[in-house]
Amino acid sequence: MDQSHFEPVKIVLERHVRRGAESQFEEWARSLMTTASRFPGLQGSSVFNFSSTGDYFILLRFASQAHLDNWKSAPEVRALCKQADAVSTATDRHQVKTGLETWFALPGWSIAPAVPPRWKMALVTWLALLPQVIILSLLIPAALSMPIRAALLTAVPVAMLTWLVMPHLSVLLHEWLYAARTV
Repeated sequence: MDQSHFEPVKIVLERHVRRGAESQFEEWARSLMTTASRFPGLQGSSVFNFSSTGDYFILLRFASQAHLDNWKSAPEVRALCKQADAVSTATDRHQVKTGLETWFALPGWSIAPAVPPRWKMALVTWLALLPQVIILSLLIPAALSMPIRAALLTAVPVAMLTWLVMPHLSVLLHEWLYAARTV
């Protein structure tokens, strides 16, 4: 069987909330997250609110495509998705991603025809991660236990990459990341 069938997969749902319906939508989003948390294979979820535009991005990460398919086909999930239509509209930017490319697709961008090549995503991620690991290894006291040091050396860079570093690098390097392949 294809190994990619067992790789984690992320789904990004983009909704534009009707003016004045923000609190109802946020209640709906909480219900969706609570429902999703009961499904096997859910590895994480986030809701991003861009209040200036009324756009919300819902990110769910599942352990595999099969777990995502199970969640999407559940009657309670289909019912919840229909309920969202009362207070918001879906955009045509519904995406399912399987790798590092979720760090390279930012809200507000037009959807790229393809994700960047994996080697470019890996290179940018490594270049963003390396200085953080070096600095943190110098700042975190060696007297701390190995599990605590390891937790700090991984948690801090992941948070920095997700919310600070990669959004800026993705914008800065957009043309290079999405350049047409000549080979």
